[in-house]
Amino acid sequence: MPAIACIPPWAMKKILELRGWKVVSEDEYNWTMETTKYDGPTMPEPIILPKRGRLLALDVQMDTLIKTKTDLHTYFLLKEQVMGPGDMRAVGVDANNLPKQ
Repeated sequence: MPAIACIPPWAMKKILELRGWKVVSEDEYNWTMETTKYDGPTMPEPIILPKRGRLLALDVQMDTLIKTKTDLHTYFLLKEQVMGPGDMRAVGVDANNLPKQ
C-alpha cells in the first residue's frame, strides 16, 4: 500500500466533489462542503477545507478522509484520476531538479 503524501488543496476539493460533496460556501481561506447524497435520518456535518497554501497538512487530509468515510483504496484511485499517476508537477516539484539518489 502506498503511503499518503500531502496534496494541494484543489486536489482534495476535486476528490471530494467526485465523492458527491459540493461547495456550499467559501471565503478567502476555506471551502465549506456538504454531501449531496446520504442515507440516514441526519446529514453528515459539513467539511471545512483550507484552500490556501501549496499543500494540505497530512492531519487535515486524514481527518477529511475519515469524516467523508473515504477508504484508502478509493482515495488513491481518485487521487490518480485527479492528479495523474505520480505527477509531482501538480504539487510544485520539478522532476528535473530532484536530488540524485
